[in-house]
Parts: sequence; C-alpha cells; structure tokens
Amino acid sequence: MAVKLDVAVAPLGRDRVFKGCSLVTCDEKVFSDASTLAREFAAVKNDVAGRVMPVVTAVCAGNAGDDGTYRYFMGDEVEKRGGNKGLEELLVPAGTLVAVVPVKFHMEASAALRAAQVRQAFYDGWLPGSCYECASDELGFADVELYHYRKRRFRRAKKMVLNLMFVLREKTGA
Repeated sequence: MAVKLDVAVAPLGRDRVFKGCSLVTCDEKVFSDASTLAREFAAVKNDVAGRVMPVVTAVCAGNAGDDGTYRYFMGDEVEKRGGNKGLEELLVPAGTLVAVVPVKFHMEASAALRAAQVRQAFYDGWLPGSCYECASDELGFADVELYHYRKRRFRRAKKMVLNLMFVLREKTGA
C-alpha cells in the first residue's frame, strides 16, 4: 500500500526542548527496551516542570555508534532549557530545518506500524526526490516522534495525534 505524505518543510522558529529519560539499546533489544523506557519515564513524568501545553511527548532514537548501540529517549516538551534536575534533555535548536509529517491512523494500536510506514515512505520515496538530505550527524538523531492529544469536536473523548519531525539540510552540489 502506497503511503501518501503531507510534508511541511521549514526552519524551527524556536527551540524545541524535551525533558525525560533515556537508555542505551540496540536493534535486537529495542522492542523490549521500549516498554522499559516507557515505565522509567512514567516514574519521572510528574517531575517534569514547565511543560508546554498541550503536552507533547517526544520519542527519539539516536544515531548508532560503532558497536550498534544508541540512545533511546522519551520526554515531554518544556518551555525552556535548564531546570528539571535529574532529567535528561533533548534539544532541537531554533533554526534547524525540519520536515513535519502527520501520521494518520484509525486506532492507537496501529500508530507504531503507521509511523514505520510513513518513516519508510519518507526516507525511501520523498527524501531522494527532494532538494534535501538527512542531517542526522548535526544533532545525533534523524527524526523524532511527537505524540499529543487533541479534544475531539463535539465529543468528550480525546484523540492521539502523531507527527514525525525529520532533521534536514539542503543538498549540496545538487
């Protein structure tokens, strides 16, 4: 099934700062470590001060090192850097060129699968045909999953929203 992408590329107008926790993992352990990381973040989530409202939670896998391990981060967006002692920080600085792609899904249970499909369509389809390239070497990661909830119109329920934010730069010599 072809995935249709709605890609918006622009430099960030402000720092995006996330506070939370991380662990070191590898591709063989990432699925079991994801639940461990979620539990660890749930234990410290109430300690995050200065959250941006509505709450936006970031999940990000860093670039793999020579040994195949990488930092796997989960945290909530905060107003500014600093504070929140004991928590780790993920920063996407103002001016960073990013592509934001909404991930559409019908049930929360299918969100991870749809995110993987959108990520693959972006890297294998959209990116090679664009005037951009991945800039993962600049920040130590290629993309960030951004989760938040919106109130549904005319309903009391909330709907989870997922966007992927890809770190880019313009291609040189193209």
